[in-house]
Amino acid sequence: MVSDEEVPGVEEAGNGQPADRAAAGCGEADVARRDPADPLRALHVVAAVVSQSPALAKALNAVLDRLLDLARADTGAIHLVEDGSGELCLVASRGLSEAFRTRESRIPRGACLCGLSLSMDEPLVVDDLAADARLSRPACLDERVGSLVSVPLRSRDRTLGLLTLYAREPRAFRTIDRTLLSAIGWELGVAVENARWFAAMRESAVAEERAVIAAELHDGIAQSLACLNVQAARAEQLLRGGETEGARRELEGIREVIRATYEDVRQLLVDFRSAPKEGGAFASSLHAHLATFELRNHIRAELVGEECLQGLAFCPQAEVFRMVQEALANVRKHAQASRVRVVCARMPAAWEIRVEDDGVGCDATRLNDPSGAHLGLRIMRERAARVGGSVRLSSTLGRGTTVVIEVPVGSDEDGSAR
Repeated sequence: MVSDEEVPGVEEAGNGQPADRAAAGCGEADVARRDPADPLRALHVVAAVVSQSPALAKALNAVLDRLLDLARADTGAIHLVEDGSGELCLVASRGLSEAFRTRESRIPRGACLCGLSLSMDEPLVVDDLAADARLSRPACLDERVGSLVSVPLRSRDRTLGLLTLYAREPRAFRTIDRTLLSAIGWELGVAVENARWFAAMRESAVAEERAVIAAELHDGIAQSLACLNVQAARAEQLLRGGETEGARRELEGIREVIRATYEDVRQLLVDFRSAPKEGGAFASSLHAHLATFELRNHIRAELVGEECLQGLAFCPQAEVFRMVQEALANVRKHAQASRVRVVCARMPAAWEIRVEDDGVGCDATRLNDPSGAHLGLRIMRERAARVGGSVRLSSTLGRGTTVVIEVPVGSDEDGSAR
């Protein structure tokens, strides 16, 4: 499905047209010069526009602007294939009338020339539109289109959409470089696929953060509220029986639960506001988070060997940061520690980040069981797996706990290990 984040609606697709192109005539002498003079330059221009525009809709509209100039076409459109229906949906246009854009906002797969060209591996050039028997929709003729060229947008052997350039004169594209158009189609196809991949990654990240919030609410705040309910009922019962001293103790317990819950909420907000920024200093982000952790929880926090993190790509950085946050949250809630250290080291094949505390320890055998129900550790392992890494825990009762995070040196920018 084509999402609103990926592309604009038909009414937002853009229909700008440079004034010089709109005012210029289209005589026979101009037709022979419609082919781009420098194919390599044309391909470079398209690649540059796509790479410099992070938003897909903006990139496609910018590409149309440049291609109309390079190919000396009068108007143009880009449709993308909608998942599920397979229909072509208009996402960008230049120079076309509102009536045309409305009628051609959705084109069934296989319908007319555009639908036909989806099944082709190379551009479709129509020299005389009025004489072509394959034309089954009247929109192009009503728009006074004389000739067109349709270019499939392909990536990984899949057709993702269609670029169509229109000219008012017949035979306007008779000398156009079809090899160049195919290359442009592949360039745009890769851009579309990348945009969809990044959109899916954003949706996945949002879903994951919601799961973390839900877990925090369930494990912390929801359980605290349940405890408060029990304590309040007990205090009420004691007051009815005249046991004021017992009721006072229950109220003190209620006050302590409220204080702890308030600190949990504050820490949760800090954790979600703290994150490394792309291009920023990862070690500085860790230092700042540890300083805040120490100030709020009165647990001495130290970062050791941060210089070893140089060279760790941004995507693994973000995952490591969240894993360290989760490990620190466990220290705050369960360890009863006075000190915690985050120790970084560069091993021959991996980065290693250790979160060590001097707390009461726990049963590491139960927590290291992959089928265990400890949600925090499971989320950490899922984060590590996305960058090809791992998380393990060691602990001795009375002697503290160590969480070991390993990220392979081959982790790249898209979060996968190679």
